[in-house]
Amino acid sequence: MRGPELYAADLLPMILAVAAYAAAKRSTQMAAYISAVALLPLLVESSFSLFGGYAYYGSMGPGLWSVFDFYLEPFNAAFVFTVSLVGIMVAIFSAPYMEHRAEELGIKNTIFYLTYGLFLGGLAGAFMARNLFGIYIFIEEALIASLFQVLYYGYGDRVRITVMYLVWSHIAALLMLAGFIVLYLNGITSVPIPSGASLPASALYLALLLILLGSFTKMATLGVHMWLPYVHAEAPTPLSALLSPVLVGFGGYAIAVTALPLMPKSWLPALTWYGIATAIYGGLMAYVQKDIKRLFAYSTVSQMGYMVLALSLNNVYGLTAAALIYLSHGLGKAVLFMTAGYFIMHLNTRDIDRMGGLYGYNSTLAGAAIVGFLNLAGILTVGMLSEITLAVALTKAYLGAEYIELYIAFAAMLVVTGVYAFTTIKNVFFGPPRVEGEGPYDAALVAIAATALLSVLLLLPPMSSSIWANISAYAHSLVRL
Repeated sequence: MRGPELYAADLLPMILAVAAYAAAKRSTQMAAYISAVALLPLLVESSFSLFGGYAYYGSMGPGLWSVFDFYLEPFNAAFVFTVSLVGIMVAIFSAPYMEHRAEELGIKNTIFYLTYGLFLGGLAGAFMARNLFGIYIFIEEALIASLFQVLYYGYGDRVRITVMYLVWSHIAALLMLAGFIVLYLNGITSVPIPSGASLPASALYLALLLILLGSFTKMATLGVHMWLPYVHAEAPTPLSALLSPVLVGFGGYAIAVTALPLMPKSWLPALTWYGIATAIYGGLMAYVQKDIKRLFAYSTVSQMGYMVLALSLNNVYGLTAAALIYLSHGLGKAVLFMTAGYFIMHLNTRDIDRMGGLYGYNSTLAGAAIVGFLNLAGILTVGMLSEITLAVALTKAYLGAEYIELYIAFAAMLVVTGVYAFTTIKNVFFGPPRVEGEGPYDAALVAIAATALLSVLLLLPPMSSSIWANISAYAHSLVRL
């Protein structure tokens, strides 16, 4: 029982956001490092749970205070660990980037660092909240905080992009809230929902449809993905690195702890095909992009398809794969969006056609970015652990010659990911050099390289074996019997 520590760890980034705000008036670097340090307790708490297999619970008391009940088990700890680790690395990266962006705009960074801790504290709180309404309160806090970052520090028509983000994000949140209310009225108030729970058929179908539609909109899956390429491409790059998938992946977590334990098995095949279709569509759209941030945004659509597929398989391997996909994609995409930010700062471009031969420009940056792509492709990083687990989950759920079309589609999904990943590597880092000189070694590069290195280290035993064993041990309760 470590309730006080959970609350303190989650509140600290929000409290120190005020200190970061004050520091940003004089020093962007100081504000960035305060924001990074504020996330360390969350990283420590989630690491104990994820690597050690510990479970922690906290309660503020009965009645209305129960809305703020917290829990931390290895399954949701994988999400909190990703939020805090990526948040720390992005905060370090933001020191030179936000200084550059503030000079471009002629404004201070105060609002960015005030909202940074509120955003990540709210998001971590949404993953740790046990009460359905608590989940909604914390995710709304995260959404509102990130809105100000887009509005003040984004690119292009910032007002239009902010309104788009506001509308789509709140449609998603309100749909999930409506589903939570249906569950609450039928006696289900907290998560994770036991796999043996049941509701009247009409309430069950209504709750599931609302939660799924809200979660899919949050994840930007096929058909409700339109907002994501605009918002992620035009958001300030540190926020882009956090939106994808640290925020959008929350929809997958919501499905896992609220919808999946109640979902009829007859719904699962359609969900499987929907996940594959999303992954293939997102990958094909990523392949044809010339703006590197839009490419990474469509890559997120594709990776959310992987997550939906994992959840649809309704077994322990699938749930474990979903958490690992969130972790590997979080690290990999953070590396790639920060790399895009490095290009924006030092090359003043996002256009892939103006890039080429950049391995010679900065070999450390190129190596880290290649590792980021390897995370997405599932090669020699923690992404490899997630894809192997996903493949095992698929064979457990669909074993037999009658499923050959599904296996072909699954293979096509993997091929599409590999094609856009390695094509981008070739176009950006190899071939005739188009840029002269050498890229600087700064705090941004340190954050990029460290994040890439960690994604490789997490594949190695005993870390990978501990992560896998602990997540899978707690995934049993989420599988529909």
